[in-house]
Amino acid sequence: MADIGLNQNITIREREFHIQTATNIEDGLIRTEVFEKGRLLFSQEHKYERREKKEEDEGGESRIRGVLAWFHKNVLSDLETYLALSNILKTKNNSIAQYRLGRIFLALRIYDKAEKHLSLALQIDPKYYSTHISLARCFFFQQKYKEAEELLQILIDEEINYPDMFNLLGMILLEQKNYIQSLNHFRNAIRINPNYKEAYFNIAAAIFKRIYYLKTQHKDEEIQKNLEFLEVILNKIHKIGNAEDRSLIIDLKKAFSAKNYGKIHSLIYDYRHRLFYQRIQPEILGYEFYLWLHYLSDRLDEIKLRSFEEKFSKLLKENSDYADIWNYMALIHLLLCREHFLQGLNNFREATEINPEFTKAKNNLRLVENDGREFLSLIKAIIS
Repeated sequence: MADIGLNQNITIREREFHIQTATNIEDGLIRTEVFEKGRLLFSQEHKYERREKKEEDEGGESRIRGVLAWFHKNVLSDLETYLALSNILKTKNNSIAQYRLGRIFLALRIYDKAEKHLSLALQIDPKYYSTHISLARCFFFQQKYKEAEELLQILIDEEINYPDMFNLLGMILLEQKNYIQSLNHFRNAIRINPNYKEAYFNIAAAIFKRIYYLKTQHKDEEIQKNLEFLEVILNKIHKIGNAEDRSLIIDLKKAFSAKNYGKIHSLIYDYRHRLFYQRIQPEILGYEFYLWLHYLSDRLDEIKLRSFEEKFSKLLKENSDYADIWNYMALIHLLLCREHFLQGLNNFREATEINPEFTKAKNNLRLVENDGREFLSLIKAIIS
């Protein structure tokens, strides 16, 4: 069976997007890519259940087309929701909501919207320092290095010591070929957080850029020192990283043994870009659920709650140590309880309407109406 694809041009709130969704039959994977003005904004992947070859040959294509169409539609629906939320939040004086929607747009690389909402969040609450860092990161991705550095300088002047701030400063200076100063900032980041994996990868990238520069100067002794330092950093990543990181380190060490510096460079940069620039961070789904809860609650029915439950369950398999995700999962389960509670209440009412003399149903209805108020008040207090 051949791979299947779907392409679509669509206008959402006066913005034109091109969405292409395709299958990879061998890997059992569906991938959707969203473009605007020829630029890839973001991509999402969905693994579907693979079956035996005989089953796939007997109607498998029809099944996969259905899954592909469903996933394609969901990506479009999510994009439309984010742009609708952007319109809703225009008049909302809620810095947390503005920050979280800004972070969502930043993850999707829709930079104008990210900049707009992060700037609004900063105006509402100038002391929420994570907003400074996120807005500076938005500037960084647009190559507005001066604006990013100026924004982070405000935090330095206030003696804020966030590892994310130092890491981003290092990234800005690395792009400007200020290798020594960028390394100092990355060192500050890991001094505060010794397990800050992104900063270690950035150090590796900075060392390698430094090595390329030293080669033009024919400074062999300094090159050797930097290579030794790079090996120390790779050993640290191997220690704190996951299985995927360790697999990369094995490949890098093989390239080291072969003195294949071109391969070392591509392995580090490709992995770093995919892991930290392209990957949508786990907390983004939590931000989306928060916004649905506060601004789209009338549309948060059981189908949507089940969709969030499935997404959070997948995240928890890979990120079981994220307390926020467990908290959001608890809220979803409580809201599902509320949905079923209200359904049960309506079922008792229906029973008494059909048979007004049904004593048991009347008593149950009275109990649920009286005792259920506390349950509903509890849920309302938790989610508010």
